Amino acid sequence: MTITIDLDHKSHVPLYLQIVYQVRTLIARGALSVGDRLPAHREFAAPLGVNRSTIMTAYEELAAEGLIRSRIGSGTFINGVPAPRHGNSEKEPVPPSPMPWSALLTDQSHDDWLNGMLQAHQHTGSIALAHALPDTDLFPLDDFRRCVDSALRKEGRTLLQLGSSEGYAPLQRSLASQMTLSGMSVRPNEVLITNGCQQALELIHQLFVRPGEAVAIENPTYPGALSVFCGKQATYLSVPVGDTGMDLDVLEDLLLRRSPKLLYTIPNFHNPPGVSMDLAARRRLIELAVKYRVPIIEDDIYGELRYGGPALPSLKALDQYGLVLYLNSFSKIAFPGLRVGWIAAPRIVIEHLTVLKRKSDLHTNLLAQAALYEFTKRGFLTKHLKRVRKAYAERRDTMFAALERYFPKEATWSKPTGGMGIWVQLPHLLSARQILVQAAEQGVTFSPGEYFYASLPQPHMMRLSFTTAGPEAIAEAVKRLGAMIKAQLVNVKKQRGPHRAEGHQALV
Repeated sequence: MTITIDLDHKSHVPLYLQIVYQVRTLIARGALSVGDRLPAHREFAAPLGVNRSTIMTAYEELAAEGLIRSRIGSGTFINGVPAPRHGNSEKEPVPPSPMPWSALLTDQSHDDWLNGMLQAHQHTGSIALAHALPDTDLFPLDDFRRCVDSALRKEGRTLLQLGSSEGYAPLQRSLASQMTLSGMSVRPNEVLITNGCQQALELIHQLFVRPGEAVAIENPTYPGALSVFCGKQATYLSVPVGDTGMDLDVLEDLLLRRSPKLLYTIPNFHNPPGVSMDLAARRRLIELAVKYRVPIIEDDIYGELRYGGPALPSLKALDQYGLVLYLNSFSKIAFPGLRVGWIAAPRIVIEHLTVLKRKSDLHTNLLAQAALYEFTKRGFLTKHLKRVRKAYAERRDTMFAALERYFPKEATWSKPTGGMGIWVQLPHLLSARQILVQAAEQGVTFSPGEYFYASLPQPHMMRLSFTTAGPEAIAEAVKRLGAMIKAQLVNVKKQRGPHRAEGHQALV
């Protein structure tokens, strides 16, 4: 195929971008169609009077846009049509920028944990077991609307102006009082209001961790923590999680040999395994932190969602030395869209974190903070928590029963006494990600376990959340999943053939 390209060698626009623009235009006009073959690098470069590398760079740009693709041994082919531009469709496509953005930007693909989890779950009408989020149908909108109206009437002009980076003072006092009632010794000026726990993690990481210094984290754990502590150029130490939380023997060995700068843990209803540290483990963890002088980041975001069993003191409540940086949020117990969380820590730490927060966003939304303060002060949060605990406990029990009834006998799962999800272990022959593809087509979504691992991801693990769907929908979703999993298990076993006993050689 002959392709006519006119290059202006005197133009300030790089030659490869001129090629990109003109090939894109030819595709948009229909002069090149999907499936048409483009010339090879050398074949294209010679008549244009450019180097092969120029053609190679142009093809890479076109491939990044999804317009072409290469097949090894076959060549390069038109793969798509440019998206229509806004405005008059008869006009020429907008020329590309001379700035090579793709070459300048750092790769965020491995750190974009939320987008990775969301992409597979955007299916309208699906039964969503994917996200550890509150059920919006249970939101007490009328109660919260009254709180917003009250806050605006009382001090609307102040709340709509810039305010303190540390937070809305009445909310700081309220949170300090609630934590004190829970056994923690916290003063209001030891509380920093943040944009959820995610910002809290990022601020702490910026303040404490220098290049080359390690953070010890549980494995598996919350993907948002992985995006902060395990990103590019980060050093981390993963500690396996057992039935009572992190393996403290492994942790002590790491503390002795590697001296991590921080330790991140979710002691209550750990995400994703759902386990909780027992009292003995909590005390030992504090002792290890004291011995090796390592601060603990305690993420207690699920602590209020307990459906049974005795309440245990937080690590912050057990800490007599000021080693625990306590994180919490309204995101799981109330309204995640408001993005209001907090850090409780020694005053010197709060002062330094406040400086970083001020550089980042000045302060968290003041109206949201004031409304949540009213929501708490009026007793609406207590009433709401009572309601959602009852609803979530029923849904969790429904999921337990459905798993027993519909999942293969080879599968096992956690039995958490709180939190938002159940951690399921499938037979090792299966891949949760592959099951998700089929499940999404049949109207069910969940989170594959590999999203939660810092190291050694386990593809046969899956997390099923029970908070965003009602009992009937949960039972139906688990029924569909169970049928798919059983069918795939049968197919895999058939493909592998009958098991044959084999001798084992000694490793010497």
